[in-house]
Amino acid sequence: MNILIVSQYYYPEQFQINEIAPELVRRGHKVTVLTGLPNYPKGEIYEGYEKGRRNEKIDGVRVIRVNEHPRKKGAVNLFRNYISFAVQGRMRAKRLKNFDIVLCYQLSPVSTLEPAILYAKKNHVPLVAYCLDIWPESAKAHTSIKPLYQAIAVYSKMLYKKCDHIAVTSRPFIDYLSEVNGIDKRKMSYIPQHADDSMLKKDIGTEDNGIVDFMYAGNMGQGQRLDVIIKAAAKIRSRDFLVHMVGDGSQREELEKLSKKLGVQDKVIFHGNQQREDMPSWYRKADVLLITLRGNNAVGNTMPGKLQAYMTTGKPVLGAINGAAAEVINAAKCGRCVAAGDHKGLSELMMDYIDNSDKYKECGNNAKIYFKKHFTLEKYCDSLENVLKEMV
Repeated sequence: MNILIVSQYYYPEQFQINEIAPELVRRGHKVTVLTGLPNYPKGEIYEGYEKGRRNEKIDGVRVIRVNEHPRKKGAVNLFRNYISFAVQGRMRAKRLKNFDIVLCYQLSPVSTLEPAILYAKKNHVPLVAYCLDIWPESAKAHTSIKPLYQAIAVYSKMLYKKCDHIAVTSRPFIDYLSEVNGIDKRKMSYIPQHADDSMLKKDIGTEDNGIVDFMYAGNMGQGQRLDVIIKAAAKIRSRDFLVHMVGDGSQREELEKLSKKLGVQDKVIFHGNQQREDMPSWYRKADVLLITLRGNNAVGNTMPGKLQAYMTTGKPVLGAINGAAAEVINAAKCGRCVAAGDHKGLSELMMDYIDNSDKYKECGNNAKIYFKKHFTLEKYCDSLENVLKEMV
C-alpha cells in the first residue's frame, strides 16, 4: 500500500508514530508523513527547521513539513498552532497524489483530521483515524467558555463522522465516540498503543543508594494531574525517599512552585526533558514508577502510552488513575493504584512500598510478561495493518 499519514507531530518530536511509520515501510509499504514543524513540548521551533528541511527522508519514510505557528505559551498561541497546521496541511494535501489510503494519527487537536479528510474526499480513498485524544472532551482542558465548547463539540462530531474507520487506544473511547459524536460502533476498533520493546533486553536494574527512588517520566501538562504526586510526597516528607520528575511541559513551572510551597523541594527533583535514547539510564535510578491522570471526565479513562513504556522497564508501577490504565495495572499484577486525584491514597501506596518493598518483587517481571503479550510494536502493527488492508 501507498500510505499517507497525517500527524501534526513527528520526529524529532517524541511520539510513537516515529516507530510506526518506519515499521510499515519495513513491511513493504510506501509511507509519506504530512506533518508540521517540530516545536513540542517547549513551543519553540527546533534548531534547523526554522526556514529549511521541509522535505526529508527518515528511516525510509518521506516526511513533508508544512509551516505552522509554534505553540509557545498561552491559549492564544496554542489556538494559532492548532489552526495553522490545519490550514497549511489542507493546502499541501491538495497537491499530493497517488495514495491508497490515509491514516490520521490523531492526538490533540482534532483539527489534525482536516488535511486527512480533504485528501481522502478529493481522491476517493478511505480514511482511518487512530484516535489518541477524544474530542470535544479534550477541549475542556483549554476552555471553560460554554458557547466555545459547544462549537468545538459540533466541529468534532462533523470531523469524526467523515472518517471511514476509527481505531482507539482505550476501549472506553468507543462508548464515548458513539454516545457523544454518534459514531457507529461497527466503524470502530480497539488497538492499544505500543512501546519500544528494545527496553526489555536492557539491564535496567535499580541503583542502590540507600533510599527509595520514585520516578515520573513524561509530559507535564494539565491532564497528567502531577500535583497529586507532589501532594502525596508532602504527606510522607519525613521518610527517606526522592521523587524524580523527568520531562517537561506546560505545568512544570507551576509544579515546581507547588513543591516549594509544600516544603518538598528537597524531595521532589525536576530533571527536565531527556532524550529517549538516554531513558534507560534514568530508569535505573528508579525503584518505582508513578503514573497519574485526571479522572473527572472521559479523558481520564484512557490508558496513557507511558504505562506501556513503564512496563518494559521491569519496575513496579504505582498510580492514581482510573479506567483502562487501572484495569491493566490490576490485570498485569504489575503494581497498585488508587482513584485519580487521590493524593492521600497515593501517599499510602508510596509508604507501603517504603515499608514493604518485598511485596512488590514480582511486579516488574509480571509487567514484562503482560507487555510481551499485548503491547509490542509487532502486535500493534499487525492490528493496524489488518485495518488498513481491510479498508483498502
